[in-house]
Amino acid sequence: MNLDFYQLYKDYSNTDLLKIVKQPGDYQPAAVSIATQILHERQITPEEILYVDQFYQDIESSKRAKKEKFDTVKNKATGFLEPVLYPTEKIEPTKWINILLLVIAIQYAWTLFNILKRLINFLKCTNCPFFITDFADILTLLYVPIIFILVFKKKRWGWILLFADNLFALISGSVSQSYFFFKYQSIPNGDLTTFILPILIKLAFVFFLWRNEISNYFRVTIETKKKTALIATGGTTLLILILFLLSGL
Repeated sequence: MNLDFYQLYKDYSNTDLLKIVKQPGDYQPAAVSIATQILHERQITPEEILYVDQFYQDIESSKRAKKEKFDTVKNKATGFLEPVLYPTEKIEPTKWINILLLVIAIQYAWTLFNILKRLINFLKCTNCPFFITDFADILTLLYVPIIFILVFKKKRWGWILLFADNLFALISGSVSQSYFFFKYQSIPNGDLTTFILPILIKLAFVFFLWRNEISNYFRVTIETKKKTALIATGGTTLLILILFLLSGL
């Protein structure tokens, strides 16, 4: 069925018809032709033409503004993630530390979410035990913000605490995962990725923080790095031995 555009458009206002004519690509050729014909039969004021021109200018301006805003956000995100997206041999500590702070914030938010979820389940349950890992996670909520602030302010203790924390997690995680594997001859959750990935992530963090470009950024000397590694390793080993003895194994 052919649409009678003349009957459809004959009661349209001049500005509505001008909008059709000004944007012919959005309408059928027959519709544009009829709109033009009707306009020729009418008296069109300069104000109406100006109104329609301004209408489409505003639309274009809005599109440009949105595109510019999107490009600005995109450029900022690209600049922020430049060390990851376009890695080079030369390390820019400032950019890497900004990414590190973001990772710490995300990890903290995820830990907080899981603790709140477990706390809700714990309060709903009458005979649920409170594990030592729950206490450790709650402790994380207290000291991670301190580490975040120290790292943000480029303090030497920020590097020391962050390195020690990751080295502790690397050693304790490796030991616990290995213990589970050798005792039960199986991988936790039956997933090799779940077994190895957390260890590799912590190993990457330790390696990253140990690099001279990063430690120098926090004015950490070689002696301080060695002492931190020694104390963290010794303390973690001692804690594991104590827990092993307390478990009666």
